[in-house]
Amino acid sequence: MKRLAPYVYFVVCCGLALSQTKTDRKSLREKVITFPELTTSSWVKLHPNESMDLSAATVCLRFYTDQLTTSCLFSLATPSHPQDFSLSADSKHYMMYIHSAPIPFKGLSLKINQWNSVCATWDATSGLAQMFVNEAASIRKMVGPKVSFKGAPVITLGQYQTLYDGGFQQSSIFTGFISDVHVHKEVLTARQIKTYIEAKIKYKLGDYINWHNLKYTIAGSAQVEEKQHVTYAKDEPI
Repeated sequence: MKRLAPYVYFVVCCGLALSQTKTDRKSLREKVITFPELTTSSWVKLHPNESMDLSAATVCLRFYTDQLTTSCLFSLATPSHPQDFSLSADSKHYMMYIHSAPIPFKGLSLKINQWNSVCATWDATSGLAQMFVNEAASIRKMVGPKVSFKGAPVITLGQYQTLYDGGFQQSSIFTGFISDVHVHKEVLTARQIKTYIEAKIKYKLGDYINWHNLKYTIAGSAQVEEKQHVTYAKDEPI
């Protein structure tokens, strides 16, 4: 019986390891994350290398969907705010949350079954936020208290977080593809954002979250796929 103990321990450990969601670090260049169904059990969490202390930030990403109802693109939660920096979209407007304070941005395009490129900026010094979607830039708007982003963030794609330590909002689940997610520890210039939106030359990679060197956890039916396998090349940024 004593000889069996190490073997049993080994089997139990293997079983526990296989039951965990996948955490990995790799380049997702030319890849997308597919969210194929409306369920809170499918999600992707991004893990930065360091704790957060940002007086300004820029979030850039691309998404592809057929949804016209509200869908969450990016959700950053901290112990202080479940929506410390979050982005969502629907057919009427884009919504940004800063320190859980919402601000809508109207008149920006949402292309159905085509790639949409989005960048959102916020500066704690001025309190000003701005969004860039495809070929258009929004006006600047004041939003949230003028305090920095601090703490250990929980960053989720495709799901609104209702709590820092867990919980998703069923009514705003995203379905489709998300790609090229970059988070910068500064407000990028309009020229730098234009370079990302058009993707015609090498754009600036995120120094807080970098899609080309990403540690992430993926669960449920969400999966990583090759971009050219799920969309036509003509619909992608060149």
